[in-house]
Amino acid sequence: MSKITIYQFTDPTCIWCWGNEPVLRALDFLYGDKIAIEFIMGGLVEDITTLFDIEGPTDWVIHQANNRISKMWAAAADRHGMPVSNHPLHLYSKQYRSSFPQNIAYEAAKRIDADKAKLFLRRIREATFTEGRRTSQMDVLIELAAEAGLGAAQFIDHYTYGTAQADFMQDRMKCRRNGITGFPSYLIKDGHTNIILGGYQNLATFHTVISRLSSGKIKPRRVGPSIANVMAFIKRYKRVYPAEIEVAFSLDKDRTNLMIAELILSRRIASQSVGEGQCLYPDTESKAIKSEQKEPTSDKKPSKEKNSVKRKVTTTQPSQKQSVK
Repeated sequence: MSKITIYQFTDPTCIWCWGNEPVLRALDFLYGDKIAIEFIMGGLVEDITTLFDIEGPTDWVIHQANNRISKMWAAAADRHGMPVSNHPLHLYSKQYRSSFPQNIAYEAAKRIDADKAKLFLRRIREATFTEGRRTSQMDVLIELAAEAGLGAAQFIDHYTYGTAQADFMQDRMKCRRNGITGFPSYLIKDGHTNIILGGYQNLATFHTVISRLSSGKIKPRRVGPSIANVMAFIKRYKRVYPAEIEVAFSLDKDRTNLMIAELILSRRIASQSVGEGQCLYPDTESKAIKSEQKEPTSDKKPSKEKNSVKRKVTTTQPSQKQSVK
């Protein structure tokens, strides 16, 4: 029996991809090495000044675009439960108009270490959505790469002089070949069958598809929603959000909040406020977590982008689109 691979068509700055993180984390937690999860970069924003129909001076257009995106993020967070920062959004500026740098950065990291690249992608998402940082800036990307265990010099070399940009363009072509027009979307495949899921998906859908592709042979492990198991989950992933506990253990919000409160009261975990939500981590790591979220850094190091493919891609909310190839 061949391993099932789940490919997410994504962008590090896609709010609905951030919202599907609990499902991806639950899949990793429940299936382990029975499945593989990979990422295909699609490039959400080539140029923020052309994303919306806004007229006026460039500074005004970018300011209004940031405001619109901020409202979209807040509305999406209310639906999927993954928190976003309530700081004013400064993700895009005159110097930093694109999300391509974050995509290329992932490709560079993947060339160095595929597993650390996934940790890096997660940190880019966190820094973007929960810390309000401008993650297209090279100095920010270098810092996040280091946090994921990637060497700064090697990362810069692959980003600047390697094939990362070409890899990114290849990924965009994969999106086009598979008819992907919104993020997240998924390609789930075994040795013989490909299934495409368009849009934000819940865990039950993946359980069904995995069971179908494996003829019922690949099953998630049974992990009860005990305090000990939730604690083990938080220790494993280091930085966890309540929505991720809800999905992994099939809990409702009230039960999840009670368990979190008990773990905080017993000083086994600590929490950090994030917008209208919170980030949880083992209490032993509290010194490593900054008590205040970082403000966006200033425009000081322009990123190098190659925009050889021009295409608008929209984030997608829950969709019923599904096809079997």
